[in-house]
Amino acid sequence: MSSLKTGMNALLTPEESVLVLIDHQPFQFANLNNHEPTMIVNNVIGLAKTAKAFGVPVILTTVVGARGG
Repeated sequence: MSSLKTGMNALLTPEESVLVLIDHQPFQFANLNNHEPTMIVNNVIGLAKTAKAFGVPVILTTVVGARGG
């Protein structure tokens, strides 16, 4: 029996997925020149809300918490 998934069985499900948000702190992308920081924040919030609505687990990581992480 093959473990290869095809068709509808190949799609991700909330039970087989996780959203990992790594270090989305304002000072980490304050010096970006190719993306507006507000747009990044709004997109991450939208992604997190969508994950919550579909029951996808979310892992949020941060570094340098003492500096506002």
